[in-house]
Amino acid sequence: MRTTLRAVLAASMMTPLGGSWVTAKVSVYYHVGSWDAFTGTADDGKPVCGIGSTNPVDSRSLSIRLEIGNDTLQFQARKPTWKIPADTPIPVVVQIGFEPPWNMQGTGDGQMVQWMLDSDSMRTFDVQFRRASSMTLNFPAGSEPPWTVGLNGSTAVSNAFGRCVRDLAQPKQTQPAPAGPTQPFGQTPPDLTPSVPFAPLPSAPPRTP
Repeated sequence: MRTTLRAVLAASMMTPLGGSWVTAKVSVYYHVGSWDAFTGTADDGKPVCGIGSTNPVDSRSLSIRLEIGNDTLQFQARKPTWKIPADTPIPVVVQIGFEPPWNMQGTGDGQMVQWMLDSDSMRTFDVQFRRASSMTLNFPAGSEPPWTVGLNGSTAVSNAFGRCVRDLAQPKQTQPAPAGPTQPFGQTPPDLTPSVPFAPLPSAPPRTP
């Protein structure tokens, strides 16, 4: 049974998202089409799963991330030439294929705009993400031209993302610690009396005076 983006939230613990975060370490473990699947660590030490796509021409990128233990997806759009004042409200319109657009409210800071998607919208987003060939991002309040993000490989990377969340959300099995020092033999020590290749003679009865 495949685990996809829409199964991500069911696999994670349902707790509120406490503020924004940025991964401290990121490692790409899977690539398909124009998308990478990665894992990392959030500032609070929690593991993170994510997928992302980067434009090789100007290095602008879009990533979708989930911190294990939260039920809200975080989207991050980045561009090296952006210089956004901290906490700037930025509306974002996302359209996947020919589907109705998603009107999102983002927050900008430096080179990044981020916005959230709640669990109630996850299933619809995943269906659109997996079957469309492209996605368009518009920033109607600014001068940034629309972004076109290819969705080649979106089905496979959705599956990889879901597997990452499922694996990291499962509690690790630990072996119980032994009660005492371990030994490579049974509880009863073997008879260590030296063996002989003959039957011992019976002892002679004691002599009487």
